[in-house]
Amino acid sequence: MALSEHEQRLLEEMERGFYQSEADVMEAGVSGRRRINYRSLVLGIIVVLVGIGVLVGGVAAQQLWLGLIGFAVMVGGVLLMTARGSEPDDAEARPDRPSGESPKRESRETFSERMERRWDERMEGDR
Repeated sequence: MALSEHEQRLLEEMERGFYQSEADVMEAGVSGRRRINYRSLVLGIIVVLVGIGVLVGGVAAQQLWLGLIGFAVMVGGVLLMTARGSEPDDAEARPDRPSGESPKRESRETFSERMERRWDERMEGDR
């Protein structure tokens, strides 16, 4: 089923908007990326293991307060593990392009072309 010219224009406009917003999201995700702080990771794992030990000890001793402290220590350890370093990645330290420029897309197939190709492949498979 063919689309009218008006529908094709609307579809292409929506597609451009989608790709532009996708590029904005990807750039925002890359800029917030930081290097893993291995010191915090190892320390966090140790704190989580200590918290598990305190939690199990609290359960074994039937002391609710000790179990809650163990759980709080475990949560603190997880927060410590997920803490990121303040140094940027090497890729972020040396940008390949000016900040206002978006990445160029190499001859990408448009959404409508891709859907049309898939439809044709399905129709050929039914024959």
